[in-house]
Amino acid sequence: MEKAKHILIVDDVTTNLKLAAEVLQEQYKLSMAKSGEQAIQFLQKAKPDLILLDIRMPEMDGYQTLEIIKSNPATANIPVVFLTVDDQRESEIKGLKMGAMDFILKPFEPGVMLSRIDKILQIEDLRKNLSISARKDVLTGLWNRKHLEDEVERFLDENGQKAVFMIMDVDNFKQINDTHGHIMGDAVLECIGRILQSSVGPRDIAARIGGDEFAVFLKGDYSDEEIREYCRMLITELENEMADVIGSKDIVTVSMGIAQVPLDAYDFVGLYSKADKALYYVKQNGKNDYHLFRQKEDEATKVVLNKAENSSVDMEKLEQFVAERNEAEGAYRVEYEGFKHIYHFVSRGLGRNGQTVQMALFTLNYIKSMGITPEILHKAMKELERAIIVSLRQGDVTTQYSSFQYVVLLMSANEENGEKVVRRILDTWEQMNEYEGIQLDYAIKQVEARTK
Repeated sequence: MEKAKHILIVDDVTTNLKLAAEVLQEQYKLSMAKSGEQAIQFLQKAKPDLILLDIRMPEMDGYQTLEIIKSNPATANIPVVFLTVDDQRESEIKGLKMGAMDFILKPFEPGVMLSRIDKILQIEDLRKNLSISARKDVLTGLWNRKHLEDEVERFLDENGQKAVFMIMDVDNFKQINDTHGHIMGDAVLECIGRILQSSVGPRDIAARIGGDEFAVFLKGDYSDEEIREYCRMLITELENEMADVIGSKDIVTVSMGIAQVPLDAYDFVGLYSKADKALYYVKQNGKNDYHLFRQKEDEATKVVLNKAENSSVDMEKLEQFVAERNEAEGAYRVEYEGFKHIYHFVSRGLGRNGQTVQMALFTLNYIKSMGITPEILHKAMKELERAIIVSLRQGDVTTQYSSFQYVVLLMSANEENGEKVVRRILDTWEQMNEYEGIQLDYAIKQVEARTK
């Protein structure tokens, strides 16, 4: 049986509360508050599906109460319907501008009240479903990168607990697509999605973060051996499933890199970077394995930014990502698809016209111990975006590659010209940047001509 929706009724008149309860109690779970202050206190402990809020109340009226509700991110999306004896147009406009969903006049008409509440709750369910769909990967049904990043940051901000962050990458996925076709490639990705979804608990997160790259966030304190056992289980499960999907357990393998909270990092950017380096280690040492990142120094006391190492690793992953051909149709989608189409279009033309194109990757490295919050990083990314746009030449292309990276295609540019544009971007961003704890690094490489 579907769980009854929960409605909070706020009115300073006991008679009004009783009348509203008589109309609603058969269909909904009800809670009562006799003042705006009581309502705010209630919302600190529970989150109803709808709030019926009287406008005319002493001390804190309905408008003031609504303002507090909307200013709190935890309650801002709860639909609010005003209860009022005032049918003046000005009052209705004021309430709607503040975020109220509707008005119900007192005394209540039971049929009208039930009908309006039912429609508002239906709209809210639709909004929630659309919001969830926007955060889901269409092909695999896993969460997407945006949801993963938001949930990881929320967990780390609200909890002092431990966690495990893992990146998984399919080995030689381009070869699988080229040999067995994109339909089979999709089937491989869907199979991995099912395995990851079944391997995580209800509080954990499994996500597809782009192309053939997946991530898992396990909340809790896991020993190294427990992490290794989890990785071995995934590899074994994958081998068994691929025997059915593709006809062999040896064709599809995966590499995994693991970072831990708080041992390796305590923010999404840091965890992703460390897990990515651990993944790169596996890729360089035979693939089809897993590796736990181990931090050699305490970055809270001594920060070493190795630009050459960091940028080369990230540039290699970027080049591998955009070089993967995914001529998807229908439901098959990957992030940054538009940029990838441009990349392939440009790289195919290079062999014919003799031009050179440079690809540059800009990465914001930052030190959280110096007070660099996700909000500050977001502002810095906006500054980087502006610095890139004003510095690029006509015909160049840019896109955001991750929450802390931008990538640029410099058209008709040799190595010298590419370095000049990069230097112009670095100088412009340096003038804009006002945070000492943020450093902009880059890597640049010439795009290779492709014949297919």
